[in-house]
Amino acid sequence: MSQSRYAINAYQAAQLTTPPLKVVVMLYDGILVRISKAADAARHGDSQKHFESVMSAARIIDGLNRHLDMEKGGQVAVGLRETYEAVARALFRSVGKETGAEACDRLYAAVRELRDAWAEIAGMAPPAPRTEANSLGISGAA
Repeated sequence: MSQSRYAINAYQAAQLTTPPLKVVVMLYDGILVRISKAADAARHGDSQKHFESVMSAARIIDGLNRHLDMEKGGQVAVGLRETYEAVARALFRSVGKETGAEACDRLYAAVRELRDAWAEIAGMAPPAPRTEANSLGISGAA
């Protein structure tokens, strides 16, 4: 079996066996990694990398937003939709700005609070604290 086929099969199996709340937390982790990369790119003056990282985070946010059940979710779903849209707008506004890294850092903190709340609901432990090393991807944590 080719390596790509093996990866696809593993992903499909995980999709079937991973509890939905854990998937939500994993998606938040992905957003955090991308926001951290955007902040680092902004700090280094790499507008292209900053934009690419923002776009990648925004795609995950959009996916979460599109999967909200507005009928069953009530006010919680409304609040999450507003939050997702505000975070995405703020991410896009950070691109090309001198204060882009600081904006991303603030967004990271806000998204991290949401992630940790979902993790607590799912019974998951919080990730390691963000440090200079792991924000650069050295430790693999977000």
